[in-house]
Amino acid sequence: MQLRTLGALLVLAPLAAAQSYQFSLDGLSTTSIVADLSLPLPGNAIGDYDATTNPTGTRTCTTLFGTCNNTAIPLSATALTEFNISGTPAGGFRGTLDSKAGVLLVGDLSVSVIGRQGASADLTLEVLYSTFRTQQPNSIFPGGVPLPLPLGQGTIDDVLLVQTGPAVPVVLTPSGVAGVFTVAGLVPAELSFQLDLLGQVSAVGPLPFALPLAGTLDLTGANPRFTLSVDQSAQQTVPNPAPGQVIEDLAFPLPTVLPPGGTANLLLDLTPGDLGISNTTDLDWLLFGAPICETASYCTATPNTFSSGAACAATGSTSLTFNTFTLSAQGVPPGHAGRFYMSRNQASLPFGDGTLCLGTPIRRLPVVHADASGLAQYTVDFNDPAQPTALIAPGDTWNFQLVFRDPIGGPLTFNTSNALSASFCP
Repeated sequence: MQLRTLGALLVLAPLAAAQSYQFSLDGLSTTSIVADLSLPLPGNAIGDYDATTNPTGTRTCTTLFGTCNNTAIPLSATALTEFNISGTPAGGFRGTLDSKAGVLLVGDLSVSVIGRQGASADLTLEVLYSTFRTQQPNSIFPGGVPLPLPLGQGTIDDVLLVQTGPAVPVVLTPSGVAGVFTVAGLVPAELSFQLDLLGQVSAVGPLPFALPLAGTLDLTGANPRFTLSVDQSAQQTVPNPAPGQVIEDLAFPLPTVLPPGGTANLLLDLTPGDLGISNTTDLDWLLFGAPICETASYCTATPNTFSSGAACAATGSTSLTFNTFTLSAQGVPPGHAGRFYMSRNQASLPFGDGTLCLGTPIRRLPVVHADASGLAQYTVDFNDPAQPTALIAPGDTWNFQLVFRDPIGGPLTFNTSNALSASFCP
């Protein structure tokens, strides 16, 4: 072995190979949200009188005396409701775990926050108007004091939380128990939901929402177990969730004031404003991680006498059960010998006339030869105890690279492909 090669192997620092998992919510998870919603609805009210279709209907007027000609009364109204939302969430996220580095990389988070459940709540309309009077019935309504009135129910459903941007790292801190870590980080996301107020269905959002990933990651079992616990309060204002929409001719029975005991039948025309939301969120989520069986190329190949660089790849399944995993490298000088190397760890150091992309300890597979097209292949047998590939277990991530002879390609007479990282499943 050349001195340069030996030196490179001696100084290789082990870099833990990260493992990817799909974390999915368990059916024991719960979501509880108490949300106070406030929606301004400026507009006007007018009696339901119509000379042809409803001649006995209520008339409104702004004058206290004289003929009542059924004049529109300007008013400000606010729809108020408090939702108690609870349900079983569904969904999850993709997590790439490097416990040695103390990092969990979180991406592609998508959660139906209350699952298939929806929530309904009593709706109150708080109305503020100037003094006006009505005929049929005859009454005076003193203004200047907000009047809360029941107005049926509102509903909220399809609450969805989706991560925005690329995967983000969250910090893992040893808890003092081997294999158990506390988790702390924020995942930028957007929240959206369907809101039905006064018969007006609106899609609200997406709204910026920073999801705290606070809890415990337990690696002592067969698969990672992540327990998330969040209890937080927040307030925000959402720009008009129904732009351009108007609530017209909303029937509004208004109890008479002077004298009491009657009902003035009014019609409201209202225009929604900005939605105010104040909420307290309590998340108790349990997620289990299943290994993701995938391969990914990394590192860089250098030119050789046959190609601009040998490219390492794999065919077949990464499932140990199927036992069809085949390593390949295209762009190798035809007829030349080489070996696929394997390691749990990654590196990037000069090696021969190329780059060694594997960290110690490194194991070598049997010799292969490139065919006339420059393709070198090795079919892995996970069940052969004589080969290093027998070490591969479900949930493992291993890295592979071809080291091959290239006698006239450079001063050190051998070169390397780029590298391949593969995660294996049962």
